Amino acid sequence: MLKLYPAYMRLFIWRSRSLYFGPSVHLDAHAYATVALHVGIYRPFRIKIANGAWQSCRCAIVPAGILHELDFEGGIHGKLFIERDGSDYLYFQRRFACPEQSLSLFQDDELIEQLRWIYELDPDKTVIENCLSDLLRCNGELNLVLDPRVQTAIDLICDEPDYNFSQQYLADRADLSPSRFLHLFKQHTDVPYRRFRTWKRLFLALESLNAVDNMTVAALDAGFADATHFSHSFRDNFGINPAYVFRGINRFEV
Repeated sequence: MLKLYPAYMRLFIWRSRSLYFGPSVHLDAHAYATVALHVGIYRPFRIKIANGAWQSCRCAIVPAGILHELDFEGGIHGKLFIERDGSDYLYFQRRFACPEQSLSLFQDDELIEQLRWIYELDPDKTVIENCLSDLLRCNGELNLVLDPRVQTAIDLICDEPDYNFSQQYLADRADLSPSRFLHLFKQHTDVPYRRFRTWKRLFLALESLNAVDNMTVAALDAGFADATHFSHSFRDNFGINPAYVFRGINRFEV
């Protein structure tokens, strides 16, 4: 007989990957600034790209910048983000061999069983990290190297999130015209500079929220104008209000 598990909501954040579990009903149209892997832990879910038709699947990979809606109809949602500026991205590409610019729907029994095992046993975060590394076949052979001009811009965003570096300033630092800098940045990150900056700020805010448990303080520390600005950006990127997530979260580790 199938054992039933309570609907837990959990979030784990590392340097180049993040893992979420939780019950989901419907996520409004949204777009991430990095690749996302969605898994229906116990049953299929539905996904719709932009104004297209709903499709049913068990696993889906959504590239950065793709507007989509999700409907898990109350099922358990497993979601893995792989940051574009880390070596995990190379392992992810090799493991799943999916198109970089289009939606990929598929069935992967190993992936489903591994995430289900993590969800049901709820092990230590280090164990989860090792399980994900095994799943991605992270063997230390691959090393992502970004254009140093793009890497410098990313470092500035992460080191000083509350400062709005202008495109002109970053272009001057890279000794490029603003248009050429923006083209180079998107070429290496798959999304425009502003979207990438907002994405990084969102995760910096989540890390701060984990520490201070105050959404306004976390939003300001990460460079948002206020808690409302943070909430709007969160909904645009994740399709849901952050209050829903953080009111019901059972385990949150950064």
